[in-house]
Amino acid sequence: MIEKGRISNIQASMLAITSLTIIGHLIILTVVMAHSKQDGWIAGIFGSALGLIGIVSLVKLSQRFPGLTLIEILFQHFSWIGKILGFLYLFYFFIMACLATRLYAEAYKRIMMETPMWAFITVILLLSIYIVHKGLETLGRLNQVMLPVLVIFAIAVVILTINEKKDYTNLLPFLGNGLYPVSLGSLTVMGWFGEFAIMGMVLPYVQNPKKLMKTGIYSALLTLIFFLGPITGPIALFGPEEAAKMAFPTFSEVRYIEAGDVINRFDAIAILFWTVGLMIRISLFFYGLCLGTAQIFKTDTYKPFIIPFGWLIGVGAVLFAKNYSEINEFLFQSYVPLNILMGAALPLLFLFITMMLKKKKTV
Repeated sequence: MIEKGRISNIQASMLAITSLTIIGHLIILTVVMAHSKQDGWIAGIFGSALGLIGIVSLVKLSQRFPGLTLIEILFQHFSWIGKILGFLYLFYFFIMACLATRLYAEAYKRIMMETPMWAFITVILLLSIYIVHKGLETLGRLNQVMLPVLVIFAIAVVILTINEKKDYTNLLPFLGNGLYPVSLGSLTVMGWFGEFAIMGMVLPYVQNPKKLMKTGIYSALLTLIFFLGPITGPIALFGPEEAAKMAFPTFSEVRYIEAGDVINRFDAIAILFWTVGLMIRISLFFYGLCLGTAQIFKTDTYKPFIIPFGWLIGVGAVLFAKNYSEINEFLFQSYVPLNILMGAALPLLFLFITMMLKKKKTV
């Protein structure tokens, strides 16, 4: 086994929460609000329920093949088509790492517009390279320390943004545009939860496999809770139409915070939140990419792949899109179906096939 480290169930849950929450704050809010307007929070609830399809399928699959990552399961138990899908998952991890890296650079460009994008990308990738080199245990422990701090900051921001400028009647009427917009938003949230697929590279190294189902469900529930505040806040402050047009709605909301004359730059806290969250997210997909590649080629360690893949992710982040408009186009057209396929449809299909094969053997 290439990975010798182990993480607790709580650490695994926290990794999933950090990775999902940070991308939810950065991009999913915009897509859900564009589809569902003031009913975005309803779409969040229904979409989270749909997202459990992929989470439960991945957990069940991991429990049926204990000690094996998603890539190992595909290569060892699904013949030649499993090998093709294994390479497809590696490419998916690469795309998600490139997207997160580019979003980090885009967020910082909002504050330091004169700094070249490659500088931001270099900084975050150097940090991620160090974390991935240290291994899964380091990643889990680092996130376990940082996530509670981020949650405290997030709660503080929510409290500070509750003022007379917010009008929660903007969330009315419920289902004012019918069920179809809510359905589109729900599918977006389901696609967002499809990113749990990366946990298929982590679940074999969790200390208590019997409790993985609880770990997955708790992760989804807490992620939903962390999503409801950020999606209702910008709508209450700016209105559903205006909030849906914003690239980073929560960032715009934070800029409205006023806490006296001393502390008045809470946007820096938002950037800190995104920096730590994206660093963990990039490292998680980066780790899955390196580990999966090492398992395919049956090497003793994944570390020789870290620098080459780090360089490729950096190049991929730069070439991902010419500008934020192209990123937005990817989010609205490709992100959701890609994640539903990789994070829900395929894991469910793999689980169904293994169940059918087991039944045939017992007959």
